[in-house]
Amino acid sequence: MTRKTYSTNINMKKKRTSMPKGLLGALIMTAVIAVIIDYLSLPAYNIHSIETLFLFAGYFGLFAFLSVFWTGKLTKAAFAAVSVSGIIVAFVVVMSILGSEILNAGAFRNQINIVESGNFSEDFDLVQYDKVPNVDYATAKQLGDKQMGKIQGLGSQYNINIDYTLISIDDKIVRVAPLEYQDFFKWLSNKGDGIPGYIEVNVRDASDVSLVTLTDGIIYSPSAFFDQDLLRHVRFTYRTDILDDFSFEIDDAGHPYFVISVIEPKVGFFSGWDASGVIVVDAVTGTMNKYGLDAIPSWVDRVQPVSLAWYQVDNWGYYVNGWFNTVFGRKDVIQTTSGYNYLSINGQTYVFSGMTSAGADQSIVGFSLINLKTKDAFFYRVGGADETSAMSSAQGAVQHLGYIATFPVLLNVEGEPSYFMSLKDQEGLVKMYALVSVTDYSVVGTGTTLAETKANYLKKLVEAGLVDSTGDLEKTVTLPVSKIVSAIIDGNTQYYITLEGDARLFKVSLNLSPETVLTQVGDIVTITYTESTAKTIDATAFDNTSYDY
Repeated sequence: MTRKTYSTNINMKKKRTSMPKGLLGALIMTAVIAVIIDYLSLPAYNIHSIETLFLFAGYFGLFAFLSVFWTGKLTKAAFAAVSVSGIIVAFVVVMSILGSEILNAGAFRNQINIVESGNFSEDFDLVQYDKVPNVDYATAKQLGDKQMGKIQGLGSQYNINIDYTLISIDDKIVRVAPLEYQDFFKWLSNKGDGIPGYIEVNVRDASDVSLVTLTDGIIYSPSAFFDQDLLRHVRFTYRTDILDDFSFEIDDAGHPYFVISVIEPKVGFFSGWDASGVIVVDAVTGTMNKYGLDAIPSWVDRVQPVSLAWYQVDNWGYYVNGWFNTVFGRKDVIQTTSGYNYLSINGQTYVFSGMTSAGADQSIVGFSLINLKTKDAFFYRVGGADETSAMSSAQGAVQHLGYIATFPVLLNVEGEPSYFMSLKDQEGLVKMYALVSVTDYSVVGTGTTLAETKANYLKKLVEAGLVDSTGDLEKTVTLPVSKIVSAIIDGNTQYYITLEGDARLFKVSLNLSPETVLTQVGDIVTITYTESTAKTIDATAFDNTSYDY
């Protein structure tokens, strides 16, 4: 009797402490799936990440489903898992509502500190005309593809990353884009040596395009796999950071890096995202460093993700009188226009766009400008046409040629806010340039060179009464030719002339005068140009006194 009782107690104890096979199988299967998903999706283990919270809610829900499926009943463990999953979802929903724009319109508007200025002609003198970028993103991409095609065999292994980051380096403004593996098998066969280099396009000179070949290849890339995948490489070190905006940049020596923005919510629990720093990854060695906003290396141009910065500018204009005003009265509500462009000012990258009324009536009330490194922002009150209208006006001026205008860059031309854009043919090649007045978009100046474009535009401004006179700007020089050579740039013949007793180099387009073809050393010539401190001057008119053509 005693032995039987003892044996029964042992069996009851085992029955109480052992986990049913169905629950154990559900737990193991959920864990295996979680590990696979974690390796593939690489979520941030951060309570402020909605994606991660929903992912864990899914894990609990999956465990509950599998346990019911294998045990045939709703166990306490399954019920607890479903409850936790529901609590997580409810938490996300409630906190999202509490952090919504409806309840926090003022906080969203004040996320960015925009300095307003009402005097464009005095304050907006940031971009020098002779340094304005005339190669846009689409043209840079086309030039990069052509450069890639010149190197035999390279195109069969690699593509070019489509981002083409705009950065400043060595007093130049360039777009850079790394090569990337075409597929898994191309990575497998090349992963030992890495990606050989990157494309660099000078946005001031369409002929200055190069494939920069590295001594040591790029090992860590978004197009690589397994441990060489850029995100996976970063995630294994920075597991809790929420990441955004992976930008390819180079330092002053041309060494490649990836700059990754670290963001965090500033309004509520899941809202008002803003950059708190960057992670800089050496693309060759994989060395990583995390920097706060006050310690970022000087050569880094991108810190603030463009999408977040522009969202904040929209909120600044949209919630000027609270959330309800955006629905009912819409008093004083303004918003960004449909596009934006980049500028390089004093070695730093800015993004700018027009600001229009809420009705979006193809006019603007001003411009916003944001520094993508410091988030310094400015608003200039200038009424006039929006960018799309200016592009149409420029295209109309050369409609017989069928050229397409690029998205404009904002310039200050003798105090007049002006849109500058390149005019491209159907093949995407830049053929001409255009300047369009913001305040009166019927005033358009075009030309085959920057100097010719500006000269024609200034004449149109005087005719329209927007500028008093160009007499103080237009200069002439008459001297003997000391040297003359010609070159074909983008299909156009250019003559480079030096004059006796003048240290400057004059660039004269064949389109200005047929007399350039006949000009020889010793001929006395008269060159007209717009006043400039540059050493290389674009001529706006040319005359060889020995001829009368």
